[in-house]
Amino acid sequence: MAQPAFIAIDWGTSNARFALMDEAGQMLAEKPGPGIAKIDGANAIESVCFEAIGDWITLHPGLPVLMAGMVGSNIGWREAAYVETPAASEAILSAANLFEARGTKFAILPGVKTKRRGDGLPDLMRGEETQILGMAHDGLLCLPGTHSKWARVSGDIIEQFHTAQTGELLELIGKHSILLNPRRSPAAMVGPAFSDGVKTASANALGLESSLFTVRSRQVAGDLLAENADSYLAGLVIGAEIRSALAVYDDVETVQLTGSPSLTALYAAALEMTGKRSMQMDGQSASLAGLTKAYQDIFA
Repeated sequence: MAQPAFIAIDWGTSNARFALMDEAGQMLAEKPGPGIAKIDGANAIESVCFEAIGDWITLHPGLPVLMAGMVGSNIGWREAAYVETPAASEAILSAANLFEARGTKFAILPGVKTKRRGDGLPDLMRGEETQILGMAHDGLLCLPGTHSKWARVSGDIIEQFHTAQTGELLELIGKHSILLNPRRSPAAMVGPAFSDGVKTASANALGLESSLFTVRSRQVAGDLLAENADSYLAGLVIGAEIRSALAVYDDVETVQLTGSPSLTALYAAALEMTGKRSMQMDGQSASLAGLTKAYQDIFA
């Protein structure tokens, strides 16, 4: 059996994942945990961390811990400053916050920020840069999620990126608007209703702010079933996101998608409708690959 070499922690706003890893980056064991937003302050975060990994450290003294995500933000455990684009992997890894706690060595990877996007506004990512480190792919990357990221990568350099608040928008609309039945749990899936939403978003000159209400009006008109409304809504919002992104990156033919398989499947279907190819990679695998690269650079 492979021997543990380090502990990898992907610690976001809503959830945490603790993983015991070997030298080659294979996961030997894992545990879930609460997100940073659910824990009150740095001292409590430290306690939650050691509660999760304490038995691994006891069994395997000296294991270093690699961390990424909101644990390094200003609401996390210890802050790891942002690296500005164009951000090479070497710059990201060298900016890790290294410290010791309770006799254990830790490294928290930084986030990445833009000085100014193409529209003149700043942007941020924290956690996604670690997935990008683990993807080893040139070109246009899309990381769907609560705050979807679109990043152009050349070699090991994140050249530019922008954020689309698609996942959060869908959740807010699903729970706090009249567009969907609030008693149902939205469960968007690839199919005719989703495709209809993507087509509407692509063709409607009025924009998303006007297209959104058609989720309601088409149900009243009788040409959209209530059970398909969540898929139609997802098609509208994801379609609008892709339409905007491809207007910026108009020279791209293939998009690398990284995230949960159910979510990347929706994006892949929408991209195919625009004539673009895509490749899919599981987001957890990308995060662990990025944390393994960090371990090999910092501690191995």
